[in-house]
Amino acid sequence: MGRALLILLLLANTLCIAQKTLVTVRDLLTLSTLSPKNAESYLGKKGFAPGEARIQDGVVVKTFREKDNSNGIISPDAGNRSIELYKQGNIHCYLLHTTSADEYKEGNSILKSAGFFYDNDTSHPNSLIFKKDGITVQARSVINDGAPAQYNFLLQKKEFPDPGNVGFGEDLLKFESHDHLVNYFGTENVKKDVYYLYPEQPTHCSVLFPNSSRQAMFIWEDEKNLYKISFIMISGVLRTANTVKFDGNFSQNAWKFRSGIYLGMRIKDLLKLNMNDFSFFGSESEYSFMVVPEKTRYVDFKNIGVMLDCFDCYSSPVLKKEKVSAIEAADMELSLYVSCIMIHP
Repeated sequence: MGRALLILLLLANTLCIAQKTLVTVRDLLTLSTLSPKNAESYLGKKGFAPGEARIQDGVVVKTFREKDNSNGIISPDAGNRSIELYKQGNIHCYLLHTTSADEYKEGNSILKSAGFFYDNDTSHPNSLIFKKDGITVQARSVINDGAPAQYNFLLQKKEFPDPGNVGFGEDLLKFESHDHLVNYFGTENVKKDVYYLYPEQPTHCSVLFPNSSRQAMFIWEDEKNLYKISFIMISGVLRTANTVKFDGNFSQNAWKFRSGIYLGMRIKDLLKLNMNDFSFFGSESEYSFMVVPEKTRYVDFKNIGVMLDCFDCYSSPVLKKEKVSAIEAADMELSLYVSCIMIHP
C-alpha cells in the first residue's frame, strides 16, 4: 500500500511539472494584443506573479516572475525567467528574459514561422531584429565569460494615432508609415511594392487597395523603413512591379477630394473649379502634361499635383509649347482630362 501511494505521489508530481506551461515568444505576441489589465490576468494564468515595480529612465516597469505551482508564491529560481511590461512614449514594450539557450532558439523559430522578416541588428552583436505589421522584436543573447548566458526577446508595438474618418484623398496624409496603414486598413489591403518612376530608378512604396477602384500609392521619404510621406499618387493605372502583372479590369478610381478635383475631370470643368486660368507643361517638356505647381486662385496646385492626359490630341501644335494655357487648350476643344492626382503633405 505504501509503495503504491509513493508511486501515485511521484506521478502527481511529474504531471504537475509536465503541466507547467512555459511562456514563450508566442505569448509575447498574444500579450501585445491585450489591454494592460488583461495582460496581467493572462500572465497569472500562465503561472507568473507580479513582482517589484521600478522606475527606469522615467518609465514605470512592471516585472512578472514565475510562481511555484504548489503554493502560488514566486519560485526561488524565478530569476531564470521573467517578463517586463512598460511603455515608452507611444510604444508598448514586452520583455521576455530567460537563461535557456533552447528557449532562445525556439523563440527565433517561432518568429520566423510567424512570417517575421529578420535581419542582423547592427547596433548589437549576437542580435536579430524581427519585423512584421508594426511589431518589432529584438532577439538578443548576452554571453560573458564566467557568467550565465542571458537571452532576451524585446517586443515593441507602436500605438498609432487614430486618423478618424477617411473619406477623402487628402485624409490619407494622416498615415505616417506603411505599418500605420496596415494597422488601420489591414494586412490584406496594404502591400509593399516597387514603383518605376523611371525604368532605371525603382522606388520602394506601399499600395493601398491594390488593383481596385480605391488604389492609392504611397511614396516615402524614408524608403528603407517606409516612413514619412513624400507624396501619394492616385491614378487609374500604377506603374509598379505587381500592377504590371495584373491583367484584370476595374472601374475608374473612386477617391474624391475636398478640393473638388476628381480623376477623369475635363479641363473645362477644372477651369470652372479654379475660376481662373492655369498652365501645364507641353508634350515635349520633361514634365509633360503636368499642371504647373502654383496656386492661381481656388485650387492650390502646389499641394495637389495634377497630371493631364488627352484623347487623340498629341499632334496639336499648341501642346508643343513649353507651357500651355488651360484656357487656350479648352478653347481649341482639346480633349484633356485629369489622369493622375498627387497629394503632398
